[in-house]
Amino acid sequence: MRRLCQPFRIGQMELRNRVVLPPMVTLYGSDMGYVTERTRSYYEARARGGAALIIVEGTYVHKGGHTRPNQLAICSDSYVAGMSKLVEVIHKHGAKAALQLDHGGRMAKSKLSGMQPVAPSPLAIPGGEIPRELSTNDIELLVGFFSAAALRAKKAGFDGIEIQAAHGYLIDQFLSPYSNKRRDVYGGDVRNRARFLIEVIRATKEVLGKDYPVWCRIDGREYGVQPGITLCDAQETAQMAQQAGCDAIHVSAAGPEAPTVRTTPIFSSAVIEELCEGIKQSVTVPVIAVGRITPDAGEKMLEEEKTDLIAIGKGMLADPELPNKALSDRLDDINPCIVCMRCLNDVLNDQVEGIRCSVNASLGREAEYTIRRAKNRKKVLVAGGGPAGMETARIAALRGHSVILCEKETKLGGQLNLADVAPYKDRVGILNQYLQTQLSKLGVELRLGEEVTLSSVELIKPDAVVVATGVADFTPDIPGLHTSRAVHAGDVLAGKAQVGPKVVVIGGEVVGCETAEFLADRGKKVVVTRRGTEMAMGIGPVLREFLLDRLKAKGVTLLTGVTYVEVSSSEVTLTTREGQTRVIEADTIVLAAGAEPNRTLYDQLKGRVAETYLVGDCIEPRSIRDAITDGFRIGHII
Repeated sequence: MRRLCQPFRIGQMELRNRVVLPPMVTLYGSDMGYVTERTRSYYEARARGGAALIIVEGTYVHKGGHTRPNQLAICSDSYVAGMSKLVEVIHKHGAKAALQLDHGGRMAKSKLSGMQPVAPSPLAIPGGEIPRELSTNDIELLVGFFSAAALRAKKAGFDGIEIQAAHGYLIDQFLSPYSNKRRDVYGGDVRNRARFLIEVIRATKEVLGKDYPVWCRIDGREYGVQPGITLCDAQETAQMAQQAGCDAIHVSAAGPEAPTVRTTPIFSSAVIEELCEGIKQSVTVPVIAVGRITPDAGEKMLEEEKTDLIAIGKGMLADPELPNKALSDRLDDINPCIVCMRCLNDVLNDQVEGIRCSVNASLGREAEYTIRRAKNRKKVLVAGGGPAGMETARIAALRGHSVILCEKETKLGGQLNLADVAPYKDRVGILNQYLQTQLSKLGVELRLGEEVTLSSVELIKPDAVVVATGVADFTPDIPGLHTSRAVHAGDVLAGKAQVGPKVVVIGGEVVGCETAEFLADRGKKVVVTRRGTEMAMGIGPVLREFLLDRLKAKGVTLLTGVTYVEVSSSEVTLTTREGQTRVIEADTIVLAAGAEPNRTLYDQLKGRVAETYLVGDCIEPRSIRDAITDGFRIGHII
């Protein structure tokens, strides 16, 4: 990581290395947009973790641009004191602090601001309010709001300003021909569409001084909309921004099909590398690259001179210490982002408790979940080596306990071993490997192929037992099912079950749909059936549509709202939601209708061991995030 370690400059701002925390909405502010203790703890952890530059999330410059609940604001002088305290905790650890200035435009919500959203043209986002078209006088006022907010940020002690001109927010709405249909000087060709951005840059530089670092974030391209921003458009915009005084260009991407949001069959990093390189070729100021960049991919981009700085966002949600670990060649100690997009789902769903992470339970709870040595060292027995069990063992060992982990199978991982097999899920395997590596380094005693029983607990004599025994497959009550050629989805993914050419999957949640795609990729003709009215509701909106689109493209038939009549060895009879009887040929029936908690051991131990805990799916079948959260929480309190 020689190049990532190198100091760098944006204008007059000296950076200790080339790793940047990009702005990401956290929803950790107060309901009025003020900095909270939670906000400070979140950013302090990432400054302590080694990032050179912390770009604080999109902060609205006027109440009419308020987009999300608990979004930070800097629309009046009353916000300066709180922002100043935020800058202090960032500077405390040697990082520089910048603030991203933002206005939601047509993405703003009247229920938050009390005002009708505004935009370059009166075009609503899907499901949104119709915005009021901005007049030229309105635009002039908005330029003033941005520059006034920038001056407040400087007074608060920020080292630089980033202007948000990407991701569908107000300035980007001007830049995009998809959302800008104006016929005046702010619409039409690229130069006119960029006029608002250029006016904001110039006004901001004027009030801050020419030596104060100011840069903008732009889309290198819009994906999935027509007409959208092209790379050529973005290059021209970047050149104009530089001429107007921008000290750097931060390159991202937007649109419903942007590779920064959608996943790939096999994990790929630096997914918009060509956009960053394209902007780098068109300007002489530094370029900040973003887009699922891993440390090794970032090092390679720097080596090939495709960018100057590497922004790592979700990776630092998963592990705030990522820069320190990467720059000291401890890559196997980095808790990996699994690209599940649940953090983004939290933002889109306006989760007032703030964003969470599937692999990092301490995200947004950094002060509360600081890992400290336990006052009394205990012998801890963990029964089950899935994600909940491994995370419990990891945290307990970090706190100084003596930990024994027993797993009845001959390998660790539990449900992670099955999730890793499904298409587009290979990052889950990296999480599995990370957890196993940490257990080994921490000296956790592993007993594989050994099931915990009441007698073995009596023999080990632990001070605490953590039951992480997972689930048992559930078989629905359908006439004829027990005598049919039915197999469970887990056995299919594990390669333990033979599957014929025609398959009916009973159950249309995440497991059923992922198993269906797994089989379709192997040439099977697949029908997925579900009693409920929608498929894969547990996956979250960001990736759900992507999954369903893939299933349809691969010829998978999706039937919802069905009633099961009977199952035989060669067919499934059901009633469709339209009330018609349908007989579906099936060489194999795959059951993905859920699972039941396995609490047998826990019930046996109650009252026998002073501390007995349940974690993970044996509480109830849930997600990786729930399993990791349970494990972290219990490991923290033992």
